[in-house]
Amino acid sequence: MKILTLLALALPLCVIAQNPKHHEDAMKRFQKFYNAGQGDSVNAMFGHGWDKMKSTRPIWTNDENARYLKKVGYLKSFSFIGIDTLDPEKVYVFRTVFSKAGVKNSSLTLESDNMLGTFRLITTPDGLLKTSKPRKGK
Repeated sequence: MKILTLLALALPLCVIAQNPKHHEDAMKRFQKFYNAGQGDSVNAMFGHGWDKMKSTRPIWTNDENARYLKKVGYLKSFSFIGIDTLDPEKVYVFRTVFSKAGVKNSSLTLESDNMLGTFRLITTPDGLLKTSKPRKGK
């Protein structure tokens, strides 16, 4: 009986841990800052694991942001497509649509305080390539 009670209490925690809402919120913030050309605000989204590096060399800069905007365009939309479980950090992958580059995949991980752990503007995770490509005959 104790085991069943423990499982009943732990199940909601497991469901919450798998919920991509926090990751979607991070993508919304990224989209807002990226489209506004605010690379410094994107840089501030990275968590404490990056503090030492951020103090010596920014992870994301206004100049880098401007280069991406020129190359791939504005981030028009995104939608969660899955978790790349081949990566030990459970990378959350999004289908992203850019004004110039079209449909791509972007991915991120979050630290415990919902700050960015990793972020890849354009990525091709092996585990999700089949999921993100259009299927023939559809």
